[in-house]
Amino acid sequence: MLNTFNDTVSAINRWQPAQHYSDEPKYRDDLLEYLRKEMNSTASYTYMPKEDISVRMEDGRGLCDILVGRSAVGIKMKKDLKGKSDVDRLTGQLVGYKSQYSDLIVVLVGKTDEEAFEYLKLQISTIKDNRYTAHQRIKIIRKDKNQEQNGEGIWREYKPPVSRPPKMKL
Repeated sequence: MLNTFNDTVSAINRWQPAQHYSDEPKYRDDLLEYLRKEMNSTASYTYMPKEDISVRMEDGRGLCDILVGRSAVGIKMKKDLKGKSDVDRLTGQLVGYKSQYSDLIVVLVGKTDEEAFEYLKLQISTIKDNRYTAHQRIKIIRKDKNQEQNGEGIWREYKPPVSRPPKMKL
């Protein structure tokens, strides 16, 4: 039996964008392509194909960026979370999504302000404490530049090239 939410979270945690993109839709497309391959690949421990999981881009107002599976795990991408107004808008979107999806995943890309991130965690805990959405899981996954500073996330593998002067014959 497949747990779509946990499998999706695990896959996103392994995802590394192909590059630093200038806009959110490019990150979405990169993640979408990755999830389509990852969620439908052969399970390494059984060598049996996993269930055929639908991974598609959502289109329209009031919908997440990506939808995974029949159990409707919604993925919302957010690039450059900078301040209270960004968090308030994102939180409002998540509240609107609660009736559309069984579970939600927020993927932060670009650059995330630490104060905004802390405020987002507080706002999401308020949504989770609501008796109508207590069963709904909401997960934040950071894939932003700030993780580089902490030695976490996608940037930990990146090592800038070492610049050395050319060897000279003496």
